[in-house]
Amino acid sequence: MSEPTKTAAGLAVLLAVLALAIGTAWAVGEQSPARWQAIMVAAAAAGSGAAAGWLVTRWSQGRTAATAVAGGLGSTLVRLAPPLAALGWIATSEGSAKEAGAAGLVVIFYLVLLAATLPLIMMDGRKPGLDGRGTTAN
Repeated sequence: MSEPTKTAAGLAVLLAVLALAIGTAWAVGEQSPARWQAIMVAAAAAGSGAAAGWLVTRWSQGRTAATAVAGGLGSTLVRLAPPLAALGWIATSEGSAKEAGAAGLVVIFYLVLLAATLPLIMMDGRKPGLDGRGTTAN
């Protein structure tokens, strides 16, 4: 499978997991406009972070050691930034989304998407580095 195909497949898996999480959150909670708003805020924050983190992870694989480490740290930052910003916004706002549990949903969606991302990264395996053996030449 080509690298762009693997990247697209990973994004498709993350979107499917997010859709399942949205459906589950809607089915188990109170079905009101405020609850729907809370679910969509959480899905947007966690979903955008997970997708961006996946793209950074894919970009940094198979590169020099310094780039791979920077990519790993960068993907963590990119994955965390939207949910943390959403939590800050929810905490400081007075609205129906906050009362409907948007903060808890952000955390749950983030953890569900992180749990889906980790197997994707592990299944992809090591990428050959500059010397062709999975390590980088110094």
